[in-house]
Amino acid sequence: MNLAVKSTSITTAPKLTYDVLIENQQDGEVSATVLGLPDFKASGVTKEKALEKLIQLLQEREPEIVTLEIEPPQTEHP
Repeated sequence: MNLAVKSTSITTAPKLTYDVLIENQQDGEVSATVLGLPDFKASGVTKEKALEKLIQLLQEREPEIVTLEIEPPQTEHP
């Protein structure tokens, strides 16, 4: 099986977009969680504060998105 990581030589990184779940907590705080990435979660007294903290967390951790290209195994009979 061959595996290739595709990368591009872009001088300016494209903006990343994330779907974020906003939830009001029983203690009055608001939580913001990146869907599909439960490690990326923040909370604050308002939705805006929770999102600010989440953005800061994402910027600190500097996530990188790569595209994997995997060739299927060769078979004798298609």
